[in-house]
Amino acid sequence: MILSVIFGLLSALLSLVKFNIPGFTAAISSLNEIPLLISVFYLVNPFYLIISVVISALTTPEQGSIYSTILMHAGGLAFFGTYYHLLLKRLTDEIIRSILLCALGIVIYYTVFLVPIFIITNQLLGLNNTDFIPFYKELGQSLHFELVTSLLVVTLFLIQFNYSKRLKKYSTKLEDVVSERTEELRSTIEELNHANEELTSMNDGLDLMVKNRTEELEERNYQLTEYAFINSHLLRAPLARVLGLTDLIRMETTDPKTQDLMDKLFNSCEELDEIIKLMSTQLSDGSILNSAQKEDLKNRINEIIAQRDNLS
Repeated sequence: MILSVIFGLLSALLSLVKFNIPGFTAAISSLNEIPLLISVFYLVNPFYLIISVVISALTTPEQGSIYSTILMHAGGLAFFGTYYHLLLKRLTDEIIRSILLCALGIVIYYTVFLVPIFIITNQLLGLNNTDFIPFYKELGQSLHFELVTSLLVVTLFLIQFNYSKRLKKYSTKLEDVVSERTEELRSTIEELNHANEELTSMNDGLDLMVKNRTEELEERNYQLTEYAFINSHLLRAPLARVLGLTDLIRMETTDPKTQDLMDKLFNSCEELDEIIKLMSTQLSDGSILNSAQKEDLKNRINEIIAQRDNLS
């Protein structure tokens, strides 16, 4: 509504720049067609175009007819508006074609609608009795300047108008792309945050497992230390006494058979003492027996068992 009033007022103001047509007092050429033609680019509703036409016609000279002015502009704009919305509007990205077709539309606007309607309405209203063809020729010659001016101004404005539309369209697409990329980035950040939370949770779980495992190992090490103490002191003490008693019996006995048995018992006790020492050492420093040590330990135990069987 506001735009229709603005275009109507601009047309009315430009109508004050007049070019009198020689021989026709009621026919006056002006630049008021330019705002009306441009209004078609903005006003889709025909009702608003009529408002612009009526406001523009308010400056019609006294010797002319406001009805004739309204009718010729209404007819011309009805054509040019349809022409623009059905054809020119679709050629936003084709500059050359839009310029040529816009110029063609303006020529048709003047030659087929504006001038003929003006002549016919003036004849019907009795403002001019000149025949149609002579009147048309003289008006056509007189409107050359106005036609060329309208062609230049409206065509240049259409180029700027289409450029603004393309720029707005590209800006909207760019905003959509940026919005889409931003949404994707936000989604990715959320996924990364979720993955980070899962990793943090897993790390906490691993820390707890390591802590529990460490406590278990410390407990087992403590038990091994206790066992090493028992093995090296409590177990070896009776063995040492057995070794001492065996050595005393071996020195005091004169019976060869008893002497031989005591020697074997003494040697077995010494081997058992060596085994206990080895086990204590392994338990104390936490080292592991290799295959050779395990095999040697097994053989010694078997020898002790065999000697026990011989004694019995």
